[in-house]
Amino acid sequence: MASESSDLVKLANVSPDGKTLSLDEACHLVLRIGRLLLENGADTELAKTRVEALTAALGFEAQVFISSERVLLTVLSGRTFRTKVGAPIHAPGVNLGRLDALDTVARDIEQKRIDVAEAGRRIDALEKSPLLHPVWLVIPAVALTTACLARLFGAEWPVVAAAFFAGIVSMALRLAFGRRGVNPVAAAFATAFISALAGVLLMKAIPEAAPTLCLVAAGMILVPGVPLINSVSDMMNGHVVAGLARLATGSVTIIAIGFGLFLAAAAAGDVLPVSQDPDLLPIAEDFLFAGLAAFGYAMLFNVPMRSAWACVICGMASHGVRTALVTFGMDVAVATLPCAILAGGLARWFSVRLGAPWSTFAFPGVVAMIPGSYAFRAGVGALQIMREGANSSSALIAETLSLIISTGILTAAVGIGLVIVSAVPLRMGEKARNMR
Repeated sequence: MASESSDLVKLANVSPDGKTLSLDEACHLVLRIGRLLLENGADTELAKTRVEALTAALGFEAQVFISSERVLLTVLSGRTFRTKVGAPIHAPGVNLGRLDALDTVARDIEQKRIDVAEAGRRIDALEKSPLLHPVWLVIPAVALTTACLARLFGAEWPVVAAAFFAGIVSMALRLAFGRRGVNPVAAAFATAFISALAGVLLMKAIPEAAPTLCLVAAGMILVPGVPLINSVSDMMNGHVVAGLARLATGSVTIIAIGFGLFLAAAAAGDVLPVSQDPDLLPIAEDFLFAGLAAFGYAMLFNVPMRSAWACVICGMASHGVRTALVTFGMDVAVATLPCAILAGGLARWFSVRLGAPWSTFAFPGVVAMIPGSYAFRAGVGALQIMREGANSSSALIAETLSLIISTGILTAAVGIGLVIVSAVPLRMGEKARNMR
């Protein structure tokens, strides 16, 4: 038993001065990378696969368990084992630039290009590094996305301008709340309320224009689309607990956003209607605004500028082709699945060409298809049912249920489409990228 315990702490990886690193040091690094992957937008399967590959590269056998709160690593050697528990997983965000850099560090460890000590130094630098893009670019880019979403919903130009203003307020608040570590759900509620109220009050200068789509666009930019997509991916890959946790967090966030929009409309003397489906834009115009929205999402998700143009193409392909299919008579839920597959396939191709994880292009490319407007209107319908009680009309109840079902189906279609693409075996080019 003593020899087995001794074998357990021996690692092939050594520091630059030739000193063998302890098991604790190696496990700490592996758990840290797993946690940071999850915190920056990776789904559970990707984090688990990467942690398992890292432990194998460092010369020991391990079993990985990922919960919604921590990563657990059990190291094995014969009949001896030791379990290590990672630091708590903070509220997951989306930082695709950092995700790309973490993926590069992990692959460098696996290919023996760097040792554990160097990897630790690079991760320290990553955690302290600022966002890739300056605030003066990110704020107007996200505001542009808000305006484009309003236009994609069929808003008139005055409403699009008000949505742009609401987007500026929204992004400024997000950055301020993020710096102060405000609870994400509370921050989403406050941001939705203040930014929507700012947009609606601006709309008072144009009495003939309905502010509804300005409200919807102000909320859509806050929807946790990537966590919702990852929740579908997690459950399809067998990580049910983690997937349900992501889904619950995303749903609570959407409810908070919807409540903020509802209060903003009430404070301004307007109403967020339950039964108002968005109008379809002409196909060419939809392609244009979908691409511009994808660029804003790329800036929001901290995608490197060298990859942003590919995100634009993925966004144009997903939303633009879906609008074309719906225009020609296909149901929106049916059209969403092949368009998610199309965007995912393009993302895989760009991954090979540009040397970045495919999620860098896939997430900005599909997130505009997340049915946030359906979810908001479902929330408003639920609030009306709560207020009216037994006097609620059958039409209101049916419309609310329809919106809830539509939200679930459309979100699932996006997630399933990306999972289908991710399940396709790696081509030689992708294998070569993973070996670099």
